[in-house]
Amino acid sequence: MAEGEVESRDWAEMPSDALAAVFGKLDVTDLLIGAGLVCRAWRRLAATDPTLWRRVDMSHQGDIMEVDEAVAMARAAVDRAAGTMEAFWADSFVTDDLLLYISERASSLKSLQFSMCLNVSNEGMAEAMKGCPQLEELDITFCSLYGDVCASVGKACPELKCFRLNERYTLQMDYAASDIMDDDTEALGIASNMPKLRELQLIGNKLTNDGLMSILDHCQHLESLDIRQCYSIQMDDALKSKCSRIRNLKLPHDSISDFKYRAYIFSSSAFSGSDLELDMYDDLLDVVTDDDDADFDDMDDYDDGGSDGGMYDDEFDI
Repeated sequence: MAEGEVESRDWAEMPSDALAAVFGKLDVTDLLIGAGLVCRAWRRLAATDPTLWRRVDMSHQGDIMEVDEAVAMARAAVDRAAGTMEAFWADSFVTDDLLLYISERASSLKSLQFSMCLNVSNEGMAEAMKGCPQLEELDITFCSLYGDVCASVGKACPELKCFRLNERYTLQMDYAASDIMDDDTEALGIASNMPKLRELQLIGNKLTNDGLMSILDHCQHLESLDIRQCYSIQMDDALKSKCSRIRNLKLPHDSISDFKYRAYIFSSSAFSGSDLELDMYDDLLDVVTDDDDADFDDMDDYDDGGSDGGMYDDEFDI
C-alpha cells in the first residue's frame, strides 16, 4: 500500500463471532435501529442470533421514546430471542398486553424488572406470571400493584428467590387513626407462597409487625430484608430477635441514599432532619441512570402481522 493511502475495509465481511461479541455490548435500540441496519450481513446476525437477546435491558427507553415505539421494540426483542430470553428489564411503557406477550414467548424467563408502569394491573400481572414458572427474580417498583398480587405471583413462580415490591409516596401520619394505613395483605401473600425467597425488598409497604413475623417464620432462606419506610413496623425486642438471623437488614428509618429511585419518593415534614429529607426536584432520570450499572454475567426476524414489532424487520431483507 502506498504511503498516505487509507486501507479500505468491508465491514460486512467481519467474522460473525467477532461481530456477535461487539453486538453483545449494544443495547436494544442500537441493535434494532443502529447496527442492525448497517448492511445485510449485520442485520442478518442481529435478527437471527438469539444469544444477543437473552437479556434485554430497556430500563430507560420509556423516558426517551413514544410508548408505541418502545413496545414495538420490546416485542421485536422477544421474538428475536426465539424462546431463549432470560431477563427483561423495562420502565414506564410496560402494559398488561406486553407482559402477556413476553410470558407466552419466554417461558425460560428468570429475571423480570419493571418500574413506574401504571398500565399493569393485578389481574394482568397474575395472568402473565402463569407463563413464567422459572422466574427467580422479580422487581416491581412504583407500579400500583397491591393486595393479592404477591399471592398470585408466588403461586405461579415457585422458584422465586428475589422479590422487590416498592411503593411510591410514603407519608407518616400523626393522628390516632393511623392504623387504617396498616395492611398485611402483601406480607401474608409472600409468607404463604414464596418459601424459597433469599432477598426481599418492600420499601414503603404498609405491613405491620404481624405481617413481618409471618414472613420471617415462613421464609426460612431469607438472607436480605429491606423494610425501609415501612412505618407501621415497630422494632420491638421480639421482632429484633426474629430479625437477628438476617445477614443484610435495612430498617424503616434507615437511609435510602443507595436506593436508585430515591428521588421519586415523597417525604413529609415529619421527617425533617432525617436521612429521608429529599429534594423532589432533583434530576430524576440522572439519579436512576447513574446507579444502573447492571451486571448481566449471571444470566428471527419478526413476521407476525399482528404485532408492532414488525416495523423493525422490514428495512432489509435477510
